[in-house]
Amino acid sequence: MRGLWRRDCVRLASALVGVVLAVGALLRVALAAFLIERISALEFVVGLARGGVDDLLVSMILVTPVAAAWVLGGERWMRRSTPRAWLTGTFATLTVFGAFVEFFYFEEFDARFNNIAVDYVLFPHEVVGNVFESYNVPLYVALAAAAGVAVAWFTREPAIEAPTAPRTWRTRLGGASFSLLFLLAALGALVAQPRDNFRSREANEFAANGLVQLFRAYWSAGLDYQLYYRTLPSVEAHERAARFLQLAPDAPTGALDKQFKPSQPRRAPEQVVIVIEESLGADYVGSSGRAKTPCTPELDRWMPEGLALTNLIANGNRTVRGLEGVLCSFVPLPGDSIVKRDKSQDVACVASAFRAAGYATAFFYGGFGIFDSMKPFMLDNGYEQFVEQSDFPADAFSTIWGVADEYIFDALVARQLEQREKHAPFFATLLSVSNHKPYRVPPGRPGYSADSPSRKGAVRYADWCIGRYLDTLRSSGLLDTALVLVVGDHGARVYGSEDIPIRSYRIPALFVGGGVAPRGQRIERLCSQIDLVPTLLDLCGISARASFMGESLLALPADGGRAFVHHNRDVGLVVDDAIVVLGLHQSVTFARRTDRESDEFAPAPEDGRLRELADNATAVFQTAYENYEARRLSIGGVSLSR
Repeated sequence: MRGLWRRDCVRLASALVGVVLAVGALLRVALAAFLIERISALEFVVGLARGGVDDLLVSMILVTPVAAAWVLGGERWMRRSTPRAWLTGTFATLTVFGAFVEFFYFEEFDARFNNIAVDYVLFPHEVVGNVFESYNVPLYVALAAAAGVAVAWFTREPAIEAPTAPRTWRTRLGGASFSLLFLLAALGALVAQPRDNFRSREANEFAANGLVQLFRAYWSAGLDYQLYYRTLPSVEAHERAARFLQLAPDAPTGALDKQFKPSQPRRAPEQVVIVIEESLGADYVGSSGRAKTPCTPELDRWMPEGLALTNLIANGNRTVRGLEGVLCSFVPLPGDSIVKRDKSQDVACVASAFRAAGYATAFFYGGFGIFDSMKPFMLDNGYEQFVEQSDFPADAFSTIWGVADEYIFDALVARQLEQREKHAPFFATLLSVSNHKPYRVPPGRPGYSADSPSRKGAVRYADWCIGRYLDTLRSSGLLDTALVLVVGDHGARVYGSEDIPIRSYRIPALFVGGGVAPRGQRIERLCSQIDLVPTLLDLCGISARASFMGESLLALPADGGRAFVHHNRDVGLVVDDAIVVLGLHQSVTFARRTDRESDEFAPAPEDGRLRELADNATAVFQTAYENYEARRLSIGGVSLSR
């Protein structure tokens, strides 16, 4: 092997490794600006060191192809000073630009690359457009290129003389084999590294390597729950799930069949609308009591007009998680949402229930339905029509995510008026888009700023659109016979050191109108997005037998609630005073809090009650996964009062 790893190859590889280590360290120092009050000095120092190990292993993987190319015959090209400078400069440019991307991603999501980043990579049209609308991309490309030129200059070397003895193909293949073993060793060491080194989620995110996290998120998107997560014997899991979810006594073993009946006789409204608001977290809603700077005067004005949920927890931190919870009453499995999975035809969906009850159904969205596979999912599961960006006027104000909210609401109102003229029952769902980076809204509207669009401005505009819509329904008389549910899909940002930071998952919900929503009432029970469909059916006087996993919140006590949540690769069950988190490799963690109003969870040792909670959580997620894989998410027996 003598002579295979020339000093020249080692020096080139060392320069590339040094670039990764230096950029990784500088990025962590920059990220510390976001976390200065949330991680300790010890976590900062240990995080730098621990992150440097991952950076080193990643850099070894990245430079192995260069070493392999060298020993296989590329040394003649790489001995020249100009090609070496181009290689080093390009590598440094890409590394620095990647650091810029990670920095701004962390600024937006308070995390390294995760499942959201994977989704964004899979849908580049919206993402690339969003990046160019939100950031000065040419500036950061130029800065990265300048850094690449500087690295190439400071690591430049004169041309290297040709070796005196040519290498045989046998020695070249031997060197390539050594490179492959080197690569496998680095990969093995990287896999063997512990995923979390701190109790604090934020400290773990600080120490992590973005590329490693991106790979982990991609790898875990379609995980087999039963292989990687905690399970129970099938009989025990099914029995526990049946008790915990209060399934129908005559349900087939392991099935999620549940009988839903109105808690009291009610006349079904002529129209039912679900408005799902993008990134509308409770921390912006004044009436929630949790907003530091309230941005929703319209929603706050309407809260006393209907039935408000004050302790509602979102399924996750992605729109598709909100969709599966709000529309399908389904718990969030690890990996992808059922909206994006490949066995999601004819799953139980609220649209199917209303369609079976004789309602026309439609889904209104300002962007393109191909994003996150929303359009195929909706059309496969009860929606007869999908209105998307191409159906709106070409001159409608829009961002890369779609037309502004007011245009979506106007199209919905027009359809509602048309259905009223026909005396035809109508069920619709609207998904808004404006409360999303780049936060641009139509000129002259609340929240508009030509110079500095902001999240709060986008929230203010989205709220204005909600108030405008509800006011229009009232002035037109539609609200007398139309029941409207307004709910956030998820919170705006992820804050908190916990594995699943519940404070970021709180969202508002309001049922109003239709002559059936109780006026001025508040439900303080801890609840989940999966409870919205059963509550909606109850308010509409609809009976159904379905695999919806939630429960109607009407007439339930304030205590005893629960919520199912998802974050990255973890899932959890929250109750009034505790949370249990199920993670990869069958891991289980516990935390307690003082009451359901608190967002402060403290790690807790396992005891009998927490173990029971873990068993219930395991049973529910395990049974939900089995039913999805077996395509047993059904709906039937729908009837209503008129």
